[in-house]
Amino acid sequence: MTRSRPGRAARLFNPSIADLLFVGLLLTKVSPTLFHDGDTGWHLWAGTATLEHGLAPIPDTLSFTRQGAPFENVEWLGEVILVLLYRHAGYLGLGLLAGVVFAGTFAWLYRILLRESEDPVASLLVTVLTAQVTLLQFLARPLIFSFPLFLGAVELARGPGKRALVLLPVLTALWANVHPSATMAPAIAAFFWLRRPGRNTLGLATLLSFLALGITPWGYGWVLGMVADNRAYFSQVEEWAPPRFNEFRLVPYLFGILLAVAARRGSAALPASTWLWGLGWLGAALVSARLGPYAFLAWAPFFARDLAQGALIGLVPPLRRVWMGLRDGLSAMELSLHPRLWPVLAGVGALLFAGSLASVYPEAAKGFPEQRFPKAALAEAVRLAPGPRVFCNYGWGGYVGWEGRDRWRVFIDGRAGFFGPQLLQDYLTTYTASPGWEEVLDRHAPDWLLVSPDAPIVAAATRSGRWNLVYEDKTAAMLLPGPRP
Repeated sequence: MTRSRPGRAARLFNPSIADLLFVGLLLTKVSPTLFHDGDTGWHLWAGTATLEHGLAPIPDTLSFTRQGAPFENVEWLGEVILVLLYRHAGYLGLGLLAGVVFAGTFAWLYRILLRESEDPVASLLVTVLTAQVTLLQFLARPLIFSFPLFLGAVELARGPGKRALVLLPVLTALWANVHPSATMAPAIAAFFWLRRPGRNTLGLATLLSFLALGITPWGYGWVLGMVADNRAYFSQVEEWAPPRFNEFRLVPYLFGILLAVAARRGSAALPASTWLWGLGWLGAALVSARLGPYAFLAWAPFFARDLAQGALIGLVPPLRRVWMGLRDGLSAMELSLHPRLWPVLAGVGALLFAGSLASVYPEAAKGFPEQRFPKAALAEAVRLAPGPRVFCNYGWGGYVGWEGRDRWRVFIDGRAGFFGPQLLQDYLTTYTASPGWEEVLDRHAPDWLLVSPDAPIVAAATRSGRWNLVYEDKTAAMLLPGPRP
């Protein structure tokens, strides 16, 4: 029996799975975990300085070790957007902005996968898995903008060359001013061009995309600086390390990789270039947890098609019957609906009325959670007035500098390339109480220490007789110089 096609109004106004997915992610993913990274603080400082002083290097006011040194904020556009939402509705404005970007990215991904596989069940499963992996990097930082931009770059490179010729350089230039991961845009285009070198239009788009990386206040210098200045940082920071699959939060990551590999069983043969694409991203996902979300986004269309072919699902007949029933019931409507209206209404409404939604997202409205950041210790520091120069946890530096601007300056924060390998090594020597820590503190002369209670420096400094432990709670310990009482 032939099914009637829904009318135009029905296709526009009836919510599709993409609409429901957008609203569901927006409602559930605006949470305190968005503020689990202290780097949000220095991004807000940099965006504020850009709005106040324009596109020029910013004299550093967050640290005492590099006070006054010019800082080139290559993520200036992403930071300005964050600051505008912060001024509009505080930390909840940031949270809702991140939520809208995240929900929009995965509602869009679902529609791409539905187009590729014509199977709403496979598309939804792969979308949810990819979203779950991306949550590992879902933070209130300019990084969040890189995910839809990455998806856009892949779509343009895979699609008609004429569209890529116009839009890919524009996307690259936008991305280059939002986040340093923009170098992936010309790399993606180059890969798809090399698959079919005869596509001259895509080849030209690739060249223009590379040139567009220099359309920034810093020209191309940021590209070289990103690698040269951060080599020491990459080896020290957990998010750039290989994923630790023994951690519960990485279960979806491991499950997704295994399922994607298993779904290849019985699926259609792939050209060698597609195998190279998949194996390259698989290697990236295993080498660095930071690259996992991009790897899942890159492989998602092939993953959804493999699942839709049903060879893996067919191994469990009861599951296959349920799967096929859902697919047949949803496909006719899903493939004809136009999901645009409801995400636009929900997203724009959330951002416009963010200041009135604190009761819906009470924890996110508080910003940095006190279980992870030394809020109570900073309140005590206000009372004691220990001086402006504070040595604190690396992960707290951006938060302490932002919250204590005009009052405290930190030893180091998340701008690792700006501080350089020597200061990073001085920080590690002191925090771990390694040989030479006293000389490092004598040389830099902080007024007080603010570190985790279990940090080795706490015991070493108090035993030395040169520092007093004046405050301690479950999150932080505060030490002031002076002989023991």
